[in-house]
Amino acid sequence: MLFFCIVCVGVRGQSVTIKTDKSQLLIGERLQYDFTVNLNAAGYQINFKFPDTIPHFEIIDNANFDTINNNGSFGIHKKIIFTSFDSGVWHIPSFEIKLKQNKITSILYTDSVLVNVGYSPADSSNQLRDIKPVIEVTVKDYFWYYIAAASVLAIFIIILIYLYYKKRKKKVLPVFQSALSPYHEAMNALLELKQYDLSKSEQVRIYHVTLSEIVRKYCSRKQSKNLMNKTTGDILIGIKEQWDNPVMVTYVAATLRCADAVKFAKYIPEISESNHSLEQVKKALDMIENDQSL
Repeated sequence: MLFFCIVCVGVRGQSVTIKTDKSQLLIGERLQYDFTVNLNAAGYQINFKFPDTIPHFEIIDNANFDTINNNGSFGIHKKIIFTSFDSGVWHIPSFEIKLKQNKITSILYTDSVLVNVGYSPADSSNQLRDIKPVIEVTVKDYFWYYIAAASVLAIFIIILIYLYYKKRKKKVLPVFQSALSPYHEAMNALLELKQYDLSKSEQVRIYHVTLSEIVRKYCSRKQSKNLMNKTTGDILIGIKEQWDNPVMVTYVAATLRCADAVKFAKYIPEISESNHSLEQVKKALDMIENDQSL
């Protein structure tokens, strides 16, 4: 329900209407302030000179302007939400609105709005209330409960750790489990990679990550140690120490570094570059297999 409404009429049918949703405001309560500029035609340039700050009030929300077009009647509307933390009777001041059309300027002024800001009304019933008796509080000692719970938790953790290491000793790392030789396993995996659609960026990413894993798994099986989580630098050092073939090392290095760029830097290679990486891996593995000194 609107408690306050003031209209300032200008010339030639122009007017400004101010509305607030209340005139009595509790400390910290919200006050909605609406003003509408009514125009007799479109094509006006409007300049609102509303102050940035108002004494005794805080601006919570200063909404954008919206236009009104009702059967040829035009208007500009704006809503502002205020609150106040100062008790007393305060004014939301008047401000200037300039209207300009065809080099003719009109000035309208809003009226100020009186707002009474106060606290919640005190209880005036003067009703006497009985004093409640003191309630005795019994404090339970949970110390031994905590000790028992901590002991059970510690035993449970020890059992889990024991079972984990017992199972780990029996478990063979899957990287070394295969019915095929390291070379044939890698060749089969490279053949499957040719089925990927390298025109799709998501498949390109999987393609290069898988290509890096093929190299890592092959080297792991050839060197009898798990290199799957090693860095590219560590893998290249190990390859160079075991197989002193600069060309082969160059091929592997280019492939692994390209895969790192795809995985960590979101790099998307061209289709020709992706195919070239696969061919480099195949050539590198062929060089290792054909090296009679291994």
